[in-house]
Amino acid sequence: MHTQTILELSQEAERLLQLSLHNLQSLKAMPTGALDEALTGEKSDVANVHPLHFSPRGIDVQQATLNNELRKITRLEMVLAIVGTMKAGKSTTINAIVGTEVLPNRNRPMTALPTLIRHTPGQKEPVLHFSHVGPIDTLTQQLQTRLFGVDREKLAQKLEIDKDMSILLERIQQGDAFDKHYLGAQPIFLCLKSLNDLVRLSKALDVDFPFSSYTAIEHIPVIEVEFVHLAGLANDMGQLTLLDTPGPNEAGQPHLQQMLKEQLARASAVLAVMDYTQLKSISDEEVRQAIAAVGKSVPLYALVNKFDQKDRNSDDEEQVRALIAGTLMKGHITPSQIFPVSSMWGYLANRARHELNLRGKLPDPQEQPWVQDFAEAALGRRWRLADLHDIQHIHHATELLWEDSLFEQPIRKLLHAAHANASLYALRSASHKLLNYAQSAREYLDFRYQGLTVALDTLEQNIARLEEDTRLLKTCQEQVSDEVGHEVDEALNAVELFLNSEQATITKAIDSYFSDGSMAEMVSQSQAGFREDEAFGQGKLVLEDESQAQIVLSKIRSSCEAILLVAQESITRELAQRFDQLSNTLTRALHDAMRPIELRIKDELHQAGFRARISLPAFQASALNFNSRQLFADAIASEDLPLGQSRVGGVRESMARWLNNPGWGWNDYVVTRTRYVIDIRALHNNLNEHVAWFCAQIRKALAAQVDVSVTAGMATFFADFSQSLAALQESLSDSLAIRQQNEATALKFRQHLRQCISTADWIHEDARLLRDDIQTLFAADQP
Repeated sequence: MHTQTILELSQEAERLLQLSLHNLQSLKAMPTGALDEALTGEKSDVANVHPLHFSPRGIDVQQATLNNELRKITRLEMVLAIVGTMKAGKSTTINAIVGTEVLPNRNRPMTALPTLIRHTPGQKEPVLHFSHVGPIDTLTQQLQTRLFGVDREKLAQKLEIDKDMSILLERIQQGDAFDKHYLGAQPIFLCLKSLNDLVRLSKALDVDFPFSSYTAIEHIPVIEVEFVHLAGLANDMGQLTLLDTPGPNEAGQPHLQQMLKEQLARASAVLAVMDYTQLKSISDEEVRQAIAAVGKSVPLYALVNKFDQKDRNSDDEEQVRALIAGTLMKGHITPSQIFPVSSMWGYLANRARHELNLRGKLPDPQEQPWVQDFAEAALGRRWRLADLHDIQHIHHATELLWEDSLFEQPIRKLLHAAHANASLYALRSASHKLLNYAQSAREYLDFRYQGLTVALDTLEQNIARLEEDTRLLKTCQEQVSDEVGHEVDEALNAVELFLNSEQATITKAIDSYFSDGSMAEMVSQSQAGFREDEAFGQGKLVLEDESQAQIVLSKIRSSCEAILLVAQESITRELAQRFDQLSNTLTRALHDAMRPIELRIKDELHQAGFRARISLPAFQASALNFNSRQLFADAIASEDLPLGQSRVGGVRESMARWLNNPGWGWNDYVVTRTRYVIDIRALHNNLNEHVAWFCAQIRKALAAQVDVSVTAGMATFFADFSQSLAALQESLSDSLAIRQQNEATALKFRQHLRQCISTADWIHEDARLLRDDIQTLFAADQP
């Protein structure tokens, strides 16, 4: 590592960050802030948003971002943000990366507050520091007061009061405060669980949780522990820290989406944890949108968890990489930065390794349940307690489980590389943030400066034309809405015809199976115990032997499953294709309608002496959120299997979900001591009824989803464009107001702007050189 060079680059980055912060403060001191409020008469956070986020609030956000980079540069800290949905296994993944259990796992959201996990060599036992605990203590005092008048039974109707919640309620009632330090895994788990339960309790009691007090990264909890996979490695300059982020809308808190975006924007790199079984789900789509909003200034990696659930018909590693890089992430990530893994297997293997190295054996599985999970994963479902005492075999099984987890590749390519180059990652992050700031500041300031130099009458004309364009936008929105509505109706009508055809095809195939002799031939092959009597003529099979009855029913079930599987694949494929086409059509319609307005504004402003950069907001294809596989899985609520019935799997389980009856066929299977009856006619009728009902459910779900998705997408599109026009008009109005003051004030303002523009130019050029030097060092350190 080039120690002296890194020190010099860090000093240069610190100088540029300080200069940028000073320039922002200078912008904040300009008279535009007070003028903006006078012009708009509004003081809300969303009012008066300038182009490129140079409103008073926008400047505050930029200052917070640059101050965060300054803090990381001081420590030469690389912050790797981990993002994912609750079901993706984010906590398990972090535990697998660290090599030991530092975060608790529960089947509910567990990251209400962002949490840092910092690699600290020599710190074998994790310690949590929560110095900024004051807002939480204030919250618990408010909750204590509120709980005095709350009926516990009524509270239980709003809130699941489990063991952990009961402990928290008792702590609050007793007035116990949170500590600033927690040593050891169990105290840390209790603290983090309590913080997350506080979010749920606050919501149930209508008390605001102090999220705003934890937007600054230095205020959030920090866990310090030595990462097992980094132990003993050379400790070069720089520090590696993981940032566990809340998922979008986690714990029912929609504003966490904004917190997530801000945290990701301040990270040195982002690691997305995706669920292999739910890659196209709506929840994973929200995570992908949050990542895409960060832009290409932050390096992006992805772990595709639960890859152990892959079967022979599922996508392999290369197909998964291609799907995510090309279709789901639309070029925001390269395939080489995507790693399919099993986080649970990786975590269990690490945990077993740790126990074997520390104690030479595994703990009692009755005392520590994770040992049972390990044994089943590493030894198979038929493992015995005696197997755990064969230490050599356990060592071998542990290494095989680690190998099967596929975690070795991301540990080597991502974790080791991030640790070795933490200082370079921190510097690169700072250089990108500096470039983004300098570019946006230069464009905004230049636009404002132009407004003070063009002729007054031209300025007034442009303001009037922008007002006219705003009115034209509303008219255009009504026209486009009609066109979009027509396209949606056409698409839904086509889907209706397709589903009617598919339903008829499925019903015909089922009827054919039950009537063309296939059933009789199948039954004739099960001679043992079969007795023909008048019941068969009435659509019933009567068998003397229970095992033969099970075989017959299994064959019927398998034949019907095959019919439904073919139909499922056909419907899934066709719906995906149809709604991809619809999304592309809507995107094209919106852009075609808005393009004349966009070009006219640019031309008019350019002729007046302005160089404005206007771009249309994106109406993404993914905004429709159509996921046919998820639609099939969720369209019908599942039911528990009756007592004594074994669970079906694979295609059989898929078919059971289709029918909304996991025990279909068994409910008509009457067992007596002397004979076993299967009602074939009832089974046939029930199957057709379920197919018809299911197709109807698909129609309803599609219509509702299209309506919600298109309405939301259109509203967002036009709101963004309207806001862009309003911001341009507001900036020109600011310039006009200043021009209408005395010339001395206007001259002073122009000089101030000119100085800020020059500073932004210097920052941009020096930041570009800094970025190039850092990239040279990165290239030199590559093997």
